This record gives sequence, structure tokens and C-alpha cells, in this order.
Amino acid sequence: MTYNNPLHPPIKNVQCSPFSALGSAVTNNSAHSGFISPQRRRLPQATYTPNSKWRSATGRLNQVYAPIIFDYIGYTRQGVPMQELGSRSTYALAHMITGANDLVFAHTGLQRFTLRIMWPGYSHIEWARSIEVNANGPMTRAQLGGILAMNFARFLEKIRGEVTTAPEWRISSNGIRFDHVVLVGLHNVFEDVWQADVAIDLR
Repeated sequence: MTYNNPLHPPIKNVQCSPFSALGSAVTNNSAHSGFISPQRRRLPQATYTPNSKWRSATGRLNQVYAPIIFDYIGYTRQGVPMQELGSRSTYALAHMITGANDLVFAHTGLQRFTLRIMWPGYSHIEWARSIEVNANGPMTRAQLGGILAMNFARFLEKIRGEVTTAPEWRISSNGIRFDHVVLVGLHNVFEDVWQADVAIDLR
């Protein structure tokens, strides 16, 4: 059933943007939005912007490349646990995740990109890694998932024991662990900088 608001003209489908920027996608702490699991919620990350005022003013802030999405076959926008992406072979992932063998950067012309991880409460920890797109031939979605999982595993290991300003998102043996982290997508946030859209599932 459709509800028409008499105060505002209806918005047509063609006026709705399919774009989902990382910033707006992950800033709501209570966002279970669209997840089947009631325990799964998005990690509210800040979107990366450069420190240099000149770069902020002259750099491209709008997204050029579409997000790279990760899902099990038969699901939409639910994500894939990082532990699965990091421990399974690309052959096994090809039978588990949607578009596992897609060449995800083929249309971009990128040779490398910078991965930024900005975990809430740990803004004093900088994680920026340059990742080569064609190191061993064109990168597939499954290969990218493995690389992202490896980076998150190392990042979480690095910040374990660090002081946090956001206890709800604390990384520790009795807090959030690597096996709780779910990769939903990878978003282009500034020039060649990309950030992962991540959910936490405490099941």
C-alpha cells in the first residue's frame, strides 16, 4: 500500500539515487538496516578526508567507482564474515559468494588503491595500506575479500589492548573479535582511497 504525503510532491523512482556513500551508510550506531540477523549492525566509521586543506579543497570528494559488494549466493547486502574470506580458498569462495570471479577493478583502470580503516574509538591509530590491483593478474572479488580480511585481521591484532574512546566498539578477547567482523562492501571515498563497509555480528 502506498502512502502519499499531501505536503510534498511524490518522489519518482528516477529521482532516487542508487548511490550509498560509506559515510551515510555506516554512521547510524543502531543501524540493523536490512540485515536478516538481529545481532548484526553496521560499524559507524568516519569517512576518510585528507588532513591537507589544499587536498580537501582540490581533491575529488565524490565517488567515481561503484561500491564492490560482498554477499553469499542468494543473499543481498548481508555481507560475508571476514573469517570466511580469510580462511577459504578462492575455489571454495567461488561456490559461496556472489560474483566471486568477477574482475572487480577491471573497469577502473586503477593500478593500486589505498585501504583506510577508521575504527570508532581508535582515531589515534592510522591504518593506510597501498594494495596493488594487478599484482598476480586482474583481481577477483574473492581475492579482494581475502586481502581485506587479512588487513582487518592485522589491524585488529595491532589495536588489541589500545585505549578506546568508544567502549561499545572495543577490540578485545571479551569484546569485538575478528570472527565478529562481516564485510559488506568496499567504497571509494576520496581519489584512490577506499574504505570497507563493515558490520559486527556478535552471534
